[in-house]
Amino acid sequence: MTATDLPRYPFPCQDVPVDGHRPTDPMGLSALYNGLAPVTRVRLPEGHEAFLVTGHADCLRVLREHDTFRRAGADAIPPYPRTSPTMLARDGREHRVHRDLVANAFAPARIDRYRPSVERLTSRLLDALVQAGDPIEVNEQLAMPLTLGVIGGAMGLPEDDLPLFRTWGDMFLSTGADHAAENERAMLEMSAYMAGRLGGLMADAEPGPEEADLLAVIAGNAVRRQTGLEEAALLAASVVIAGWETTAAAIAGHLFRLLTTREDGGDTLYRLLAAHPHHIPRAVEELLRTTPGTVFESAQPRRAVREVELGGVRLREGDLVIPAIERANRDPDVFEDPEHIDFRRAQNSHLAFGSGPHVCLGAPLARLELAVVLRELTRRFPAARLHHAPHDVVWNTGTSIRHPAALCLDLAAPERGPVTVS
Repeated sequence: MTATDLPRYPFPCQDVPVDGHRPTDPMGLSALYNGLAPVTRVRLPEGHEAFLVTGHADCLRVLREHDTFRRAGADAIPPYPRTSPTMLARDGREHRVHRDLVANAFAPARIDRYRPSVERLTSRLLDALVQAGDPIEVNEQLAMPLTLGVIGGAMGLPEDDLPLFRTWGDMFLSTGADHAAENERAMLEMSAYMAGRLGGLMADAEPGPEEADLLAVIAGNAVRRQTGLEEAALLAASVVIAGWETTAAAIAGHLFRLLTTREDGGDTLYRLLAAHPHHIPRAVEELLRTTPGTVFESAQPRRAVREVELGGVRLREGDLVIPAIERANRDPDVFEDPEHIDFRRAQNSHLAFGSGPHVCLGAPLARLELAVVLRELTRRFPAARLHHAPHDVVWNTGTSIRHPAALCLDLAAPERGPVTVS
């Protein structure tokens, strides 16, 4: 097979049309993987070749075996943007040193301390939705102010400064024509801001074990590990970006899915959760598994640093490897009836947050926010529905994060009818 005969990736229908419309069922992408081997050689937009890894077990190997598959040298190959020198772009000891500056801040015990603030902010935003009246727009009135407010509060950032991070986040995640310059500028400006706030903290006496906010945690760890201000500021900037925009996108994407998917032709999944809130923890995991939150449905690419066999295919040193998380999360060898959103699925080893050394540090906080939003929305507005027809919902373009560009809901909808399943 010649290079021009190789399957294209991202798949043609994943290319975002100019008007921003996308398929209303993200699971429809799964059919595009049918017939592909667990490891398939593909052609990227500018002719580069890569190996697309679709099996769950093989994806786990790529994500976990950092001595064989590394992030270094795997970026800046279209459609994948060059990554700033944050944790995502580092491997081995360098990655561990950087990650250790903030890892203890996301320990389960500390995440539990954020629950009251997440619940208070969610309640306040929902109260404001009632005052605003229908239709409400999820991104601007709920998802973005919630997630940015939570991470901003956790970091100890002034509320008046949060709009800066909204601008920087959009620049950093841009995939437009000038994305490389915008990505770099955003990270430089955020790092300079963080350096200004961290400098005083790091110059003071070493903070104790019960730091009040994440900036203090980063400052204390940097002092203890003799890490420079520039490195600490870069980490702090990346924590804020990672801590809100992807979760905000998930809130909108998950609500769209819940309001447009019906259980065996009966009630929408949203109405089922309203009637049976005990399903919410597993619902969060199923939505993470089945509703991709990025444009490319894959984790960051890796480079094979030595010759290795993966999924029956011999890879050479230097080969580009792309873990297809969207497909791995539907591997029928791991997930029974993988296309079905099953709120009773007990074993859910999805890879939405990655795995291995680069597993998402903020996953516990994201899960908390997603669960609180679903619980409170379905409790207070059990009959909420889309304001527009599903096919009229326009999805965002020009960014690596995927979500409805605008998701308008009617909260004061007529009371729901009987729920069909428990």
